[in-house]
Amino acid sequence: MKRTLFVFTIIIASGIVFWQFHGMSEGVSDVVVSDDVSGEPLPVYTTESFMIEEGDTFAVVMKRMGYTYADMQAVLVAGEDIYDFTQIVLGKTFVIQKKDGIFDAIEYNINLEEQALITKNIVGDFVVTKQDIPYNVTEKEVHGVIESSLFLAGNEAGLDDRAVLALADVFTWEIDFATVIQPDDSFSVIYEDRTRDGQPGPSGKILAAKFINQGKEHTALRFEDPDGGIGYYTREGESLQKPFLKAPLKYSRISSGYSTARFHPIIEQTTAHLAIDYAASIGTPILATGDGTVIRASWNGGYGNFIAIRHNDTWDTHYAHLSKYAAKAGDRVSQGDVIGYVGSTGWSTGPHVHYEMVKNGTKVNPLTVELPAGDPIKDEWRSSFEDQKSKYTDFFEK
Repeated sequence: MKRTLFVFTIIIASGIVFWQFHGMSEGVSDVVVSDDVSGEPLPVYTTESFMIEEGDTFAVVMKRMGYTYADMQAVLVAGEDIYDFTQIVLGKTFVIQKKDGIFDAIEYNINLEEQALITKNIVGDFVVTKQDIPYNVTEKEVHGVIESSLFLAGNEAGLDDRAVLALADVFTWEIDFATVIQPDDSFSVIYEDRTRDGQPGPSGKILAAKFINQGKEHTALRFEDPDGGIGYYTREGESLQKPFLKAPLKYSRISSGYSTARFHPIIEQTTAHLAIDYAASIGTPILATGDGTVIRASWNGGYGNFIAIRHNDTWDTHYAHLSKYAAKAGDRVSQGDVIGYVGSTGWSTGPHVHYEMVKNGTKVNPLTVELPAGDPIKDEWRSSFEDQKSKYTDFFEK
């Protein structure tokens, strides 16, 4: 898939917690004795954690770990193409690893997936590399029923925030989570449950999922094709990724629907409203719902700041009342690119994006029009796909 995609109005701005997996107190070491496989004395591994505190610089932390200013400079030089250690983050930790009391490595988690590893080469010079954080991974299956929101139901089922967002991303081309989620909708998910040093970590990939929305079942299976491409497919092998997203905003609610006769509060007349209005805060990013070329990005009367994208000979999309632009006429854009920001320019009574879809020159209802389907699995990949699906036969047949 091209990007990490869409969520819904009730997936609120709850940030994903950065997990710390080692002891947080300085001077407290974990001791690990390796397995005896040779009959020789067993090496003793220890770790010691140093938390970054208010006002700390990298030089201060290095000194607290027992290193000199020259050591600090050497690490900065060694890591300049890997990670800028002058940008260390308050609350994270450096973890020193020692083998039989001798320096082995220093770990620093850059993000939830990667860590910088500081080691020394054979002549004693510092070397900085980047590697995946070595989580212990198991597959876990959870089920949930929605009462008020997918976010709350996901948490109650045992999914962390990251997994709930990922679940919404998987089905973002199938389901508009801002408008169609109903009480008693349900979901089932198999995902990677990750731990490190016995402590829970952030969830990993969603491997298979089912979502029942208003009685209709949607299925998803993660598949890595032989060429290395990764995507989600229905159990029948149809790609979930489609040419158009369901909505141009990540977080939104519909404030005005598609209508051939709506009373307009600005001009105080009944007119057609051949669009969907998505309400959101001023400055919320507006996303291109499909690949295409920006054919207009300028003031357009009652539309205010306006963008039009031509996707192909059949389809155009329009986005109105922007506060400012992030694309200009002539730009090629990809699905999910930010093209502007929600505003209230032109004939508008509050911040929202007015979203139109135009098919063969005629405005159509974005919520009900039949959109182009995703591509099916290639014939040459079908056998590999069926092998992957067979791992989850019981899950999909429940």
